[in-house]
Amino acid sequence: MYKFSDYEEIVLGEFLKGLQKYTKDDYISKIQLFKSSIDDTDKDLFTVQVSDCKSFIELIQSKYAKSTCEKIYGYLHSFYNFLNKDGYIEDNPFKYIKKPSVSRIKTKDDVLSFEEINTLIGVLPKLNHRDRVIIVFLITTGCLLSELINIKWKDFIVDENNNYYCKIGQRKKERIVKLHPYLWSLIIDYRESLNMSTNFEPIDDFIFKGHKDKNISDRNVRIIVKKALDLAGLQNYSCKDFRHSVATFSLRLGATDEEVKEYLGWSDKYYAIRYKYVINFVDNQPIDKIMSTDKLTINEVVQNNKT
Repeated sequence: MYKFSDYEEIVLGEFLKGLQKYTKDDYISKIQLFKSSIDDTDKDLFTVQVSDCKSFIELIQSKYAKSTCEKIYGYLHSFYNFLNKDGYIEDNPFKYIKKPSVSRIKTKDDVLSFEEINTLIGVLPKLNHRDRVIIVFLITTGCLLSELINIKWKDFIVDENNNYYCKIGQRKKERIVKLHPYLWSLIIDYRESLNMSTNFEPIDDFIFKGHKDKNISDRNVRIIVKKALDLAGLQNYSCKDFRHSVATFSLRLGATDEEVKEYLGWSDKYYAIRYKYVINFVDNQPIDKIMSTDKLTINEVVQNNKT
């Protein structure tokens, strides 16, 4: 971690005044990252030039996902706007640098291939039980981080045919999604690691906890995902790309547009289905298409467990 000079600390304190702690931490981490790129020079945060900013943006674009680069640029542009406005520098050097942007049109760069998913699955043994569940939950359901961190043990359903489901989302985005059997096996392992019974009871506790029994933060989930992607050599992807991948796989394997919209919570039509009757309406889901392909190793694991 790169330290700031006393003067930099004072100015940073002025800039961060009034912000929430997690926002402050985000700004500090991004500014520290930028400072690390000029550490071998005699420059400080107030004497950097456009060329330094350009080199830094090129560096992070070679290491991070597009969405991450866009956020880093935004944080630094905002900080240097403050420095310029309050007279610490004459001009904002980042305004001369093209902003990294994420296209709304998804390309193959936004979607993991089946081979890359298999590589990611291959590093799961290097993670703890909780983190394995988090990764596989994201890559098989495509749920949002805000949805993942709010799942409780009472949200799981098992029907008479041993199909597994989970209630995800809130209000108009609330829906029931079918879970991959491999994910369910990891959830059972996770419960056993917590000394919990494998018989599910409607407990009103978050399945992924952080400090003081509160739900884990989306920031910590991103750290877990980054660790897994780094281990798999897939640093150019991010959490959002898991969601894009689920949508792409499902459509590619034959799911309809409407099925994918409902599965990922893209429309509010699924909200009309009441909780107690939901099992009658979820027989045909995109996850069934994903479970049927021979391109994913997690399907082989499930088949081997059956034989």
